[in-house]
Amino acid sequence: MINPQRYVSGALLLGGLIWGAGHAVADEISGTLDGESKEWHVVTHSEGSTANFSELMPGMMNVTVQGHREPRFETQGTLSISFIVMNGDAGDASVSYFPESGMLPHYGTEQDVPMDIELLDVDGDTGRVKGRIATSLAYLASMSDDYDHSNTMDIDVSFDATLVREEH
Repeated sequence: MINPQRYVSGALLLGGLIWGAGHAVADEISGTLDGESKEWHVVTHSEGSTANFSELMPGMMNVTVQGHREPRFETQGTLSISFIVMNGDAGDASVSYFPESGMLPHYGTEQDVPMDIELLDVDGDTGRVKGRIATSLAYLASMSDDYDHSNTMDIDVSFDATLVREEH
């Protein structure tokens, strides 16, 4: 089932935060998309960040790490990784890649897929997430169509981002 709320978070606070004992967070996603090396940037401004979390209920939050081709917000070329955290444990992720300037068409996971989380730490209004995901993304032409599994892109990326609390 398609969940449009998980495609792209509407929030765009303070980025590039220094985390812990002098360790800078890269605030990026990098790896390969369809065999080609790529890098995406987390975008921040005064109202938020494209790497964010929101509390759904006590003990449960939604995390989104969204990267852009340039250090500015634009839909075309955006990669979005979203997952639910329950009682500190990250679940499987929904991944979407937007090759054009609109929400559709795009490539994505029809169902949530496993990922490796190396670090997930949330404290108050900020946090950090570091991990890796490798999967195949299928083409989705429109909300009324099914995913086209004959048209896919493989993705293998690592991410390291400062998370900012998003209020709904």
